Amino acid sequence: MNRKEQTLFGSGACVAITVILSLKLLIDHVLNWKKPKEQKAIVVIILMAPIYAIDSYVGLIEIRGSETFFEVLDSIKECYEALVRIIN
Repeated sequence: MNRKEQTLFGSGACVAITVILSLKLLIDHVLNWKKPKEQKAIVVIILMAPIYAIDSYVGLIEIRGSETFFEVLDSIKECYEALVRIIN
């Protein structure tokens, strides 16, 4: 395995861990919904980690069409970041 493959494998594993842990945390908050005002803000912030992780990973891959997908995903990330700033 060359360096590029090692980088993609390592970063892919980190993205998978981030998504799994974020989903678990999100599910825990939704199942224990006791303080809606506070938890709504927390849920919005929790979702930032997997969005940033996936966006960064897609930026690493070099397959046909990935540049367009990266631009769309980056736009979604920027819009979500603006939404988080408005809500909080």
